[in-house]
Amino acid sequence: MKAITAHSSQLTAHSSQLTAHADYVIGRVFCQALKQAFSHFCEEAFYAPYESGVA
Repeated sequence: MKAITAHSSQLTAHSSQLTAHADYVIGRVFCQALKQAFSHFCEEAFYAPYESGVA
């Protein structure tokens, strides 16, 4: 019975590591996408009026 308990706690530790890694990856990807969307929005909002005003 001890072997099963030890194995189970190893699995739990491993799954929490995976969860932490997934959170990190999702955070990185989401943050990157957010930055891209924000910079694109800024370009549209600030540069487009100047270009159309000049042309």
